[in-house]
Amino acid sequence: MSNEVDAADSTVLRRAAETPTPPGAHRKLKGRMGVIELVFTVLAWSAPVMVVSASTPFIISFGGTGAPLAYVIAMAVLLVFSVGYTTMTRYVDNPGAFYAYITAGLGRAPGLGASFLAIIGYLFMAVATYMFIGVSLNTLLETIGAPTLPWFVYTFAVLVITGVLGYFRIDLSAKVLSVVMVCEIVIVGIFDGAVLGHGGGSEGVPLTPFTWGALMSGSVGVAVLFSALSFGGFEATAVFREETKNPHRTVPRATYLAVGAIGVFYIAATWLLIAAYGPSQATAAAAADPTGMFSTAVETFVGVWARDVVTVLVVTSAFAALLSVQNIVSRYCYSLGVDRVLPARLAKVHPRHGSPHVSSVTVSLVLFAVLLAFSGIGSPELWYAQLAGTGGFAIMVLMTLTSLAVIVFFRRRRDIRDSTRWHTLIAPMLSAAGMGTVLYLAITNFTTLTGGSTAQAVVEQAIVWGVLAVGVVLALVYRSKRPGVYARIGRQKA
Repeated sequence: MSNEVDAADSTVLRRAAETPTPPGAHRKLKGRMGVIELVFTVLAWSAPVMVVSASTPFIISFGGTGAPLAYVIAMAVLLVFSVGYTTMTRYVDNPGAFYAYITAGLGRAPGLGASFLAIIGYLFMAVATYMFIGVSLNTLLETIGAPTLPWFVYTFAVLVITGVLGYFRIDLSAKVLSVVMVCEIVIVGIFDGAVLGHGGGSEGVPLTPFTWGALMSGSVGVAVLFSALSFGGFEATAVFREETKNPHRTVPRATYLAVGAIGVFYIAATWLLIAAYGPSQATAAAAADPTGMFSTAVETFVGVWARDVVTVLVVTSAFAALLSVQNIVSRYCYSLGVDRVLPARLAKVHPRHGSPHVSSVTVSLVLFAVLLAFSGIGSPELWYAQLAGTGGFAIMVLMTLTSLAVIVFFRRRRDIRDSTRWHTLIAPMLSAAGMGTVLYLAITNFTTLTGGSTAQAVVEQAIVWGVLAVGVVLALVYRSKRPGVYARIGRQKA
């Protein structure tokens, strides 16, 4: 946090601290997550089997056989982003993540705008995923003779389950997510091993997918953009800092491990999926049957049983993503409740479970209301890509702002001597350039990202920037009308 706290801020902070707080709101969150549990908890939001089954064929169809190299580039950018991001965790003792870090570097107004944008971005992607799981569950159960039901029946059932799990201690969610993640890793690992064991498809196991020429054969910008979006979730490691065993060690290690592990996972799966079809056929196969490309390859190289397992794991992968985002958004609301930006009741911590139970229930109710509204306005297939793409774009905006915030924070904190220039300047500057490039690609390819029309793209962009602006304006209103609240923004002082 900036060390420039003036006397006025000190006064309003003292007055804010004297304001009565609901019982339980003064407690910190509790948990005992280690590095591996934290990695699985945040990577569940990436839904790796969903990505390999759905997003990877899309990247291949646009990026050509150089798709693995697109993942390599995305991983490199995000590893550089992680340098400054994790360095901030040593100096900003706050589970607000984007909210806290942008506040620390760029100020309270941009920080509050970032918090609102984070909540909206994650909620957009959650609503899209709830739609996806409702449709997928209906299709899956129909294959075993279950009656056909509206998609939202299954969606609301899953919402109840995630809501209940989100109410309890984070360790319970971490165990559930760990089991799902292990299953996903195992089945994709079996496929990778089978392709290698068979020596690939008709063209062997080529290394050409890692060449620049292969990537240049397709749309490089779109391929890198979608590859970067596939890593979503790792940035939430800081959100759970209060619920880890040793946050100063656990959060940085989990962040690097998450980016590296998921990157290697995607790179290997994409490379061997291309090998299964052969470089000369992979792009056409991805364009012809993007949703069935991976499952068909799994059936060919492993067997029908593995294809069926993948079908089930796509659903459980979506469930894991929803449970992860339930916990992430709940903790953003908790942080805003602690800072009194949102009602202080959201800062209540369950005396036994150490969870932000009021925030979690509130998030569930908001999702229920939104999904209920969408259940009556058309097919979920029409909304899925637009909501998911817009939500992903919002997170890219936040990551770009965070990169800039890290630079500004360490330029102001000249007193810091225990971090190198690589951590405080060089890597953050490279990150800002890399994330800015990805954001530019997202803006210029927004209709491809969301699958909507130009008019819809304008509306969706207006929502993203509008939410950010609302947070900024609200912070300025607080500065004038409620200085106690303004002074608390991003400070996490209960």
